[in-house]
Amino acid sequence: MRFVVMWGMLWISTCGAVEIEKGILELLKDRMDNTQHHAQLVKKGQERAILCGYCHGKDGNSVKNYIPNLAAQNPEYLVNQFEQFAKKKRKNYVMEKLASSLSDSEKVNLALYFASLKVNPRSTEYPELVNKGKSVFSRLCYTCHGKDGFGKENLPRLAGQPEEYIVKTLHYFKNGQKRNMDSPMPGIVTQLTDQEIKAVAAYITSM
Repeated sequence: MRFVVMWGMLWISTCGAVEIEKGILELLKDRMDNTQHHAQLVKKGQERAILCGYCHGKDGNSVKNYIPNLAAQNPEYLVNQFEQFAKKKRKNYVMEKLASSLSDSEKVNLALYFASLKVNPRSTEYPELVNKGKSVFSRLCYTCHGKDGFGKENLPRLAGQPEEYIVKTLHYFKNGQKRNMDSPMPGIVTQLTDQEIKAVAAYITSM
């Protein structure tokens, strides 16, 4: 049985993103600016990330193609997702339990740790579709996720994500199966054919 730990994690409610509570956001920004103790904070995050490695990889690179990478993800976005799971605004049994066990300090340190990691290069199963996928991405995705796929602040990085994860998540939006249907994603994805979804996933994976 597959426990898709952060299934659909990398998609947002609006292009402006979901607001994070002021307290934890200020804590995150303070620690991001704390260059003197940054390495120590990252180390604390690494120590707390042991359980995450079973699904998302010890280095933040997913061990399963249907689960997203956390490596190099934007820390503000990660903190927001931890908050959403902890408050049961996002539904996943495993993630709700894990996130609700974390203090604000631990959430921030985890986000700093994963943000510090590098994404391992991945190869697509459909290299012949990459150019077509680039065209789709440039037309529909770059406004929120950036031309390089790195996102920004509370907007998720897509570049280098597992191909199967991207395809399945896009189909969930297209079929109305995602909880955050107030997101612009359904309106965008319904414009895409199945072949275009496969193509943009190939491009994102190869970025």
